[in-house]
Parts: sequence; C-alpha cells; structure tokens
Amino acid sequence: MFKFAAMRQPTEEPSEVAAVMPSEAAPAGVHAAKQARSQRKHDALLQAGRRLLDTQDLGSLSVAQLTRDAGMAVGSFYSRFEDKDAWFAALLRCTGDAVMLESQALLQSARWKRASDARKVALIVQHIVGIHRQHRGIFRAALSDATLAARHAAPMHAYGRQLAEAVHQALAARLRRVPVAQRRLRVGIALQIVYGMLVNAVLRDPGPIALDDPHMERELTRVFLDTVRLA
Repeated sequence: MFKFAAMRQPTEEPSEVAAVMPSEAAPAGVHAAKQARSQRKHDALLQAGRRLLDTQDLGSLSVAQLTRDAGMAVGSFYSRFEDKDAWFAALLRCTGDAVMLESQALLQSARWKRASDARKVALIVQHIVGIHRQHRGIFRAALSDATLAARHAAPMHAYGRQLAEAVHQALAARLRRVPVAQRRLRVGIALQIVYGMLVNAVLRDPGPIALDDPHMERELTRVFLDTVRLA
C-alpha cells in the first residue's frame, strides 16, 4: 500500500530515529468538523467504510450502505464529504496517519531498543505485515483500480517515504557489511521487496504463502536480512 521507494544517498550516518509525522491538510472535498459531535459522525463514517471494505469492493459500496452501517442519514454523509471519492481520500489519510504513529511507537519502544539487529528486522517486518492484514480492504480498494491507484499515488508514496526513512535511520548504522553510500538504497530495496509481496497477497493471494499464513513474517524477515546483509 505505502510504497517503499529508494531515497537519495546520505551524506553521513544518522544518529537517531527520524520522526514520522501525520499529515495536516484535509483532502479536497472533506468538510472540516466544527464540533465534537460532528467529528464523531465523521469518524463513524470512516469506521463504517473500514468494516464494509473488508467484504466488498469500493465500486459496489454505496453512500446509503455507509450511512446505514454508521447509523445516520444520507444527508449526514454529504454534510461532511463532497462525494465518495473525498470520503475514500479521507479514509486513506486517516489510515496512513495511524500507521505512521504506530510505526513511530515501535521504533521508540523499549522492546525495539533492547532487540538485536536481526530482531529489529523481524519487528519491522512483523509490523508491516500486520498493517497489510489489518487494512487489507482499504489497500485492495486503493490498488485494484488503476484510476484510483494513480489518484492516490502521491499520498501513499509520501507515507512510504516517511516509513522508509525511519527504518533507514534505525538500521543504517548496523549495516556494517554494506558501504555507507549504499545503505539507504539497500534498506529501500528490502522494503520494496516486502511491500511487493504483501500487495500481491492482498490483491491476488497467489501463494505459496497467503497473507494470513503464519510463515509470512518469517520468510519476509529472511529475505530482508539477506538483502541488507545483516544475516
């Protein structure tokens, strides 16, 4: 979902984990909530979409279904969102912000700080796999249609660059078998491999390892370690 792109080469080794910040500007067509009650209804419509997209595609999902699941009238939807596209953009932004905050919490946690290098990679991979499992319906909706994928490419890639930068900051100093100038690229490639396999599993689940297979984390961790040459 969130593309892990290779980034520009570093001029020096990072000294700390980069901050991952949530987005600020609301997507076009989203009307800002002025009261707590209005914000709760806004959030309820997003949560309804999360539930419904787990079992159906975005194209068949109607505003009437969203409002019925959220327990409100159709008019409540249009007082908050210009149309379904604006609603979905808000859902993507909300999801991406939550992912960034969860990622930051992991990279600043006590278990991260006391983990071995290989364990750090396992924690990152476990985190990313969990993101794709938890939000598979949203990811499928954003990526299964080429027009939607192109429309939402910029914010998805921005989230991906933030996460990739944070992972690079956390691991780069440990990649002693990789030249300094290549470490950012090496981390980016490892993340891109992980991302590619997970997106393929979300969209098509072709096997041999399905998205919910307990071996997914282990195999992707092995590939990541081989790519960054930590193993």
